[in-house]
Amino acid sequence: MMQCMKVLSRVSLVAGVLILIAGIVVLIWGSWIAYWHYATLSTGRSAEFSNPIPLILLAAALSAVGGFFAGLGLARPRKVEPQAPLESA
Repeated sequence: MMQCMKVLSRVSLVAGVLILIAGIVVLIWGSWIAYWHYATLSTGRSAEFSNPIPLILLAAALSAVGGFFAGLGLARPRKVEPQAPLESA
């Protein structure tokens, strides 16, 4: 059973790190869109806009979920010394 928990914790750690990386990429993408919206508006031109707020919220959610799974993976079970059975007096 302990071996199964170690496998699950490693899978959780890998999934958490991958989700964190995805969250960072989505955050950079949403920030880039927001930057270009600001640059277009500051020059007085009009352009078609897509709302970057959902992307930024998705990035925050991915980062939270990824952090949770990475934390589960880091708190994996350690080696436990088997205890000797108690002797009856």
